Amino acid sequence: MSATPEVYFHEDQHFRGSMLWGLIAIIVGVAAVVTIAAARAGSPAAPLTIAILAGVIVLFGFARLETEVRDDAVYVHFHGLWPTRRVRLDEIVTFEARRYTMWESGGWGVHLTMSGMAYNVSGNDGVIFTLKNGRKVLVGTQRPQELAAGIAKALEARRPPH
Repeated sequence: MSATPEVYFHEDQHFRGSMLWGLIAIIVGVAAVVTIAAARAGSPAAPLTIAILAGVIVLFGFARLETEVRDDAVYVHFHGLWPTRRVRLDEIVTFEARRYTMWESGGWGVHLTMSGMAYNVSGNDGVIFTLKNGRKVLVGTQRPQELAAGIAKALEARRPPH
């Protein structure tokens, strides 16, 4: 029987912000107008298009980014959109809580950037890790200082006693 892992930080985030939902509303609105026009013209694709649009809205509504620091790794799980990413603590060379730009993150969602992967659902605060292989991982969070403190605590707990 294995011991329950120590959890040093946990956060669940959902897509939020009027700008994101406004953008989705505009895209859905334009697509709906095109779909209605296609349906009037007799296109059989209209019901499929409506189903796909509804699915996208539901997906974004239920998707969430869960970040957890445990005694072995930082786990980043983008429920409904992406497989879990496990960043082992022994692979982390540096980490920094800071504000980042859209150019660094690629925007909301999961992105492969020039330097590594980015996971973000809203805002522009997060923790950026540099790994032993030189790649970077950016994790967006509403609580960057707490995430960094959780990582520091987990790393400290791994050090052998003097």
